[in-house]
Parts: sequence; structure tokens; C-alpha cells
Amino acid sequence: MIREFQRDDINKVADIWLDTNIKAHNFIPAEYWKSNFKSVKEALLLAEVYVYEYDKVCVFKKLFADLFHLF
Repeated sequence: MIREFQRDDINKVADIWLDTNIKAHNFIPAEYWKSNFKSVKEALLLAEVYVYEYDKVCVFKKLFADLFHLF
């Protein structure tokens, strides 16, 4: 089910963001992504975000004006 992001989703969504970026950008030290983790969590709380849920949050989409990011 696709639904609007809820505050309770923040830890799972942020973990997906971190894991995805570390794997997708393995040429960038993982510490870079980890050092941005807190600010990303804060930004997610202010953004328009949707999650796909199948017993748990599996993926999320963050909308940026005319663009979107899918993780």
C-alpha cells in the first residue's frame, strides 16, 4: 500500500536512505552519508514523502518541486 509518510516512519525511512546511499555510492566513504544522517532526518520531516508498505515500510519517495527521488 502506498501512503503518506507519518512521523513514526522516520527511523525506517532514514535507515533506507542511509543504506541505499552507501550501496549506490560505494565510491564515497560511508562516513559521509552517516555524517549527514541527522540533517536528512530533519529534512524528511519537512518534505512531502510517500512510503510503500507491505507489513513494513519498504521504500519511500520524496517529492522535490517537479522532481522526485525514489529509494
